[in-house]
Parts: sequence; C-alpha cells; structure tokens
Amino acid sequence: MTRKPRDFHPGGIYHITHRGHNHQYILADDLDKVIFLDKLKKILQEHTGHLLYYVLMNNHYHLLLEMQSTPIDLILHRLHTSYGRYFSLKNHSTGAVFENRYQSQTIDHQKYLYAVIKYIALNPIRAGLTERINDYRWSAHLDLAQKMPGFVNKSRLYEKLGTTTETGRAIYLELIQNALKEPLTHLNPGEYQFKRKISELENLLASILHHQGYALTIQQIVSGKRSNELIRARQEFAREANQKGYSYIEIAAVLQVSTRSVRYWCQNGSDHDDIKS
Repeated sequence: MTRKPRDFHPGGIYHITHRGHNHQYILADDLDKVIFLDKLKKILQEHTGHLLYYVLMNNHYHLLLEMQSTPIDLILHRLHTSYGRYFSLKNHSTGAVFENRYQSQTIDHQKYLYAVIKYIALNPIRAGLTERINDYRWSAHLDLAQKMPGFVNKSRLYEKLGTTTETGRAIYLELIQNALKEPLTHLNPGEYQFKRKISELENLLASILHHQGYALTIQQIVSGKRSNELIRARQEFAREANQKGYSYIEIAAVLQVSTRSVRYWCQNGSDHDDIKS
C-alpha cells in the first residue's frame, strides 16, 4: 500500500519522533547524543529550519521543528542517513538503525503547542531517567530555563509562546512548573485534533445560522427538538461541513445526532428527519 505523503509546509511546526529499530538504544551514551545534536545543528545551518525544542532519550528522540524553505523530510533524511552511518561504524553493525518511518504531528494551535512542549520536557522523568528536570542534560530545558547557549532557536520559540522574548520565556517556565505539578500522562494528538475540529465546526455552524437568516441559536440546533426549520438548518450545516472535508463523526458530535443521520443528509442531499441510531 502506498504511504500517504506528509503534509509539510513552510511555516508549519511539527513534533517529530523516531525510534531505534526494534527499540534498540541508538543514543546510548553521551557521545552518541553529542554527535546526533552536532549533525542536526550542521544540517539546519546548511539548510533552513528552526529547532524549537528537543529531548534525546536512549532509544528515541523528540524534535519540535518549524519548517522554512527546506522540506522537513529532506532535513530528517539527511539526519537519519548521517547519524545512521556514524552509529553503524561505531558499533560495527549492519542493517537498519531507525524504525521504518518516523512519526510526525502537525502543531496547529496554541494549546496543542503547550501540551507538546510539556510532554517532551517531562519525557526523561516519565521514563525514569531522572527525578528532576533540571538534572537532565539532553533536553532543551536547560538552554531555556538557565539561559544557557544551546541548539534551540530561543527567540523563535518565545515568539510562538508570547508576544515578546520576556513574555515567551515566562510562559515557558510557567508551563513547566504547572506540568511538574500534574500527573504524568501520555500525549494524545488525536484528542487535540478532534477538539480543534469541533471548535471550527461550531464557528461554521454559527456563521451559517447568521448568513442564512435562521432565527435559531446553536443551543436550539443541538437541543434534539424537531421542527422543519431546525431539521433544514442541521442538514444544510452537515452538507456544507462535509464538503469542507469534515467527517460524519465530527459533524455528528457538533449536532449531537447520529452519524447515520449525517451520512444520509450528506449522501442524499434532500430533506429528511433525523434517523435514530
């Protein structure tokens, strides 16, 4: 089966994760980690792109990269090829160093950016590599918290977090302080993406009600009540949302109706009362 191409674009921010083949330790010691960061730094200097955050673990890494003119997949291809060559020579090994495909998640709204930074920062604690975030050397946190020179583009990260460098740094430190007080949890990208789409759909529904002259509120639309006007508004919204690429499940979640109803409205394009699930 042909793999779906990555949706990378200039200005996009991406959370990249890649593991060693069969979970082997690809960043086993300090020398490995120094070499990895040095190779990444050189590649970003030769091309364009901003490293906003990172953490290196023993068998995987996390990078937060902002793409500029150089495609992210080109940067990662060069990184994996160069580091893989070093690792194989050092360990007198052959075969794959990394898993077949790295994971990438698009950071497309502020709350998700906050969540990803907290998750990456606390990864060493979650894995039991350290008890204190300030004691872990192989993370962007020390660069940011202690104002040390490092690999990350601090000004760019702070710009994404706040309006000024001072504000951005304050927001970062507050994020970490709050994260350390919370239970250690795993990141669920799908949950954030779903919530973002629901918010977009609610805005679309409000826009349709306003521009089409419906004397209805969103509360009435999702109330479960049935009248010709309510049903017509739900169907119109469902069809327009589906044309914009939203799924039946997402549309149904906003309208609080069954996915069968949404599917019927979108596929038949004619008025029909809600179908009970």
